[in-house]
Amino acid sequence: MDDPQILLQTIVLAISAGILMQVVAEKVKLPSIVFLMIAGVALGPEFLGLIEPKVLGVGLEVLVSLAVALILFEGGLSLDFDEFKSVNKSVRNMLTLGLGITVVGCAMAAHYVVGLDWYMSALFGSFMSITGLTVINPILRRVRIKRDMATILRSEGILSNPLGAFLAVGVLEVILASEHQSLIDFSLTIFWKVLIGGAVGFAMGWVLGKLLKKRYIGDDLKNLVVLAWVFAAYFLSNLVEPNTGILTVVITGFAVQREHIPQLNTLKRFKGQLSILFISILFILISANLDLGHLKEVGYAGFIVVAIVALVVRPIAMFLSNIGLLSLKDKIFVSWIGPKGIVSASVASLFSLILVKKGFDDAVLVEALVFLTIMLTVTIQGLSARRVAAACDCLLEEGSIAIIGANALGRTLGTAFKEIGKEVVLIDSNADHCRISEADGLDTVHGNCLDPSLLEQANFSKVTLLIATSANSEVNFLACQMARDIYQIPEVYPAIDNPAKSVHHQLVDEIGGNLAYAKPVNIQDWKDAVELDQVKIVDIVMDSERGGDLKDFKLEGVNEDDWIPLILKRKNGYFFVHADQQWSKGDILIYLSK
Repeated sequence: MDDPQILLQTIVLAISAGILMQVVAEKVKLPSIVFLMIAGVALGPEFLGLIEPKVLGVGLEVLVSLAVALILFEGGLSLDFDEFKSVNKSVRNMLTLGLGITVVGCAMAAHYVVGLDWYMSALFGSFMSITGLTVINPILRRVRIKRDMATILRSEGILSNPLGAFLAVGVLEVILASEHQSLIDFSLTIFWKVLIGGAVGFAMGWVLGKLLKKRYIGDDLKNLVVLAWVFAAYFLSNLVEPNTGILTVVITGFAVQREHIPQLNTLKRFKGQLSILFISILFILISANLDLGHLKEVGYAGFIVVAIVALVVRPIAMFLSNIGLLSLKDKIFVSWIGPKGIVSASVASLFSLILVKKGFDDAVLVEALVFLTIMLTVTIQGLSARRVAAACDCLLEEGSIAIIGANALGRTLGTAFKEIGKEVVLIDSNADHCRISEADGLDTVHGNCLDPSLLEQANFSKVTLLIATSANSEVNFLACQMARDIYQIPEVYPAIDNPAKSVHHQLVDEIGGNLAYAKPVNIQDWKDAVELDQVKIVDIVMDSERGGDLKDFKLEGVNEDDWIPLILKRKNGYFFVHADQQWSKGDILIYLSK
């Protein structure tokens, strides 16, 4: 088999296996990095030999660099310091005092247990200061924890990526110096790189933000222009001053999102999908490139180091960073959830490639130690997160339900939820609707649902499910978008009347929502029908053996426009009906019928 064929095979299998592992991870609700690592090693030279990363040559280093750039840009794009206000002291301490303790503690463990020299140990310590946002997010989606705890972990994951990566750049500079640098020389080097990386990043981000804000770039090309711009910023910064691109792309992303550009969520979604693609390919390749012999060389000492990192260094860093800020149980939970992820792996792999070329052979041991830490922390902490959260009283209690639209249909839905023991609040700008809603015994807030101050009044911090069922599809969509952006409400369901108009299924998907009632509904018609007492609430037992999607379910002898599903009752609770709702035999469907 000639080299071009091996190269094609390597690239195709890396893409295919990477995406397949993402699908598997989504199905089993575990961080994808576990499956990517297993697949990469299995398909690599150590086992099946179907993927040969070495045929990429220097291209592997280039690919890793671009992937890191894109991942960190997405992190910068997600930075929103307004979200951190409630926990800013805790996050600040974790990223200063906590980060310092982590670097020093992990470096000492690597030096005294594995026997690495202090420079390589410091490099390992800098990698360990980076928590895995791409690992934490799947854990938080699977285990719903208290909002403050989730914000702390997510904030640490976003901000530690550039800080830890740039600290690693500083250590790399010291290692590559022809003579060991003094503390003053090291400080000046770091200062200069921060200055260059920050200046280039801010300039590139500010210009890009203005171009997007003024709509100089068409919607069809906007996402691709941003992608090219990110890579250009990374290259330009490294051209001006080596190893500054990592900071530059983070600042670029932050500067862009601060411009409040139109359709920022669409851009974030596109960059998120690209990051998943790059992560999938990248982690398959670098896992396949990992020499298991180096893991054997690390031996049992590696497991001891991982135990020290997770059970000693992390708790000390978190407890000291949160003195007087968090309760004992909260500190224990935050101490336990600190998995390492793709950025640690990518930067470790990239630096290993660079250092080995320069004759620093121990760099491969650092890379092996990083991968071992990732493998163990992701697996153990990912699987145990729910139990630890429950033991620490960090699980999010069942929140309230918010309904946008106190019209007749919204009141009917609110009453149905209230009767099954749910806490419900309705919001409407129509004073008459609100007065009737309050007379029906429903908690009601009068005002514009797109006003953030009103959402505070409605206690949206406790809301975990939002149903927007006003007669205006655009308002429903915008309310759900705001709820996701500001309050990270996990479940949002806008009702839309005609998907052929401005609001359609794709837009709903882009904000992480789902179609209310499992189908388009003419809210005005149903509101009028309820007010005229022309409807009734019916429940039926689903008795088909096969089950299926509720959006495809039909009532025999009933016109599709004459009924809408409301709630699905199961043994484990009640669930609002949406477009992706599945039903099984024995479920009870509660619906509204004309």
